[in-house]
Amino acid sequence: MNPEKNMETSTKERIIEHAALQFLNNGIKNITMDELAEQLGMSKRTIYELFQNKEELIMESLKYFVQLNNAQQKKIYEASENSFVALLSLYKSNKEGFLRVNHRFIDDLKKYFPKICKLHDDSKVKTNEFLTKIFNDAIEEGFILDTLNPAILSHLFTEEMSIVFEKSSASFQFMEVYETLCLTFFRGIATSKGLEAVKNYTEENKQGK
Repeated sequence: MNPEKNMETSTKERIIEHAALQFLNNGIKNITMDELAEQLGMSKRTIYELFQNKEELIMESLKYFVQLNNAQQKKIYEASENSFVALLSLYKSNKEGFLRVNHRFIDDLKKYFPKICKLHDDSKVKTNEFLTKIFNDAIEEGFILDTLNPAILSHLFTEEMSIVFEKSSASFQFMEVYETLCLTFFRGIATSKGLEAVKNYTEENKQGK
């Protein structure tokens, strides 16, 4: 690859990474191309030379976020001592991630960019496949009741997460709802071995706060 192409790729990646962070933190409609250009210290023309329009930049930003999230999930899974701890660690990682995402981001995607929103839906399918494997492994390892279907568990878990994030109530703190739902879900599907793992994990993380 020639130096000019390398520079173009580097600039494009820098724009995508910055835009993804801004969109997630502030919502899409609240961030203009002028603001992104100013924050990046470049002209708006430079951005439009690499992206046809804002919609293309949003699409690339979402792809970047999905890839980043998938890589993080895989890293957590591979580093965990067993599959049930992996689920609990993913729960903690998602909690930290939710704190960084503005609800307006999802609202803006659905309202103004339905085609791009499909990418978000497609990513949920891949997440379901990944979680199904972990739930299945946790069943085989004796942490989850073997009468349960791992694919159904994965579907229920991701749908419940979507409901909590997209339809949160002003009556309750978001994190309290998320933690209550997750821990109730894990305890409800766990064997005695799984319940002990949940207890140990929550105690360790309380001490780590």
